[in-house]
Amino acid sequence: MASTQRKVAQRRQLRDNGYKQLEVWLPRNVVERIDEMKDTLGAESRNEVLLRLIEGTLGENRLPADRAQLELRMQ
Repeated sequence: MASTQRKVAQRRQLRDNGYKQLEVWLPRNVVERIDEMKDTLGAESRNEVLLRLIEGTLGENRLPADRAQLELRMQ
């Protein structure tokens, strides 16, 4: 029960800080690659890895990656 309340509070805090939840279904091999990247980066979560990838791809100083670039990052 306490963990449920903790998750509710964490999600409320994220929403209050301008975040929005997004659910994504990915192929198993992609999730395994994200897990490898998580370990390499010393990241706390898959969410952190995905956020870094997305910010690095869509950040203000970069053009959006094309399909080939995204595929290269996930290999």
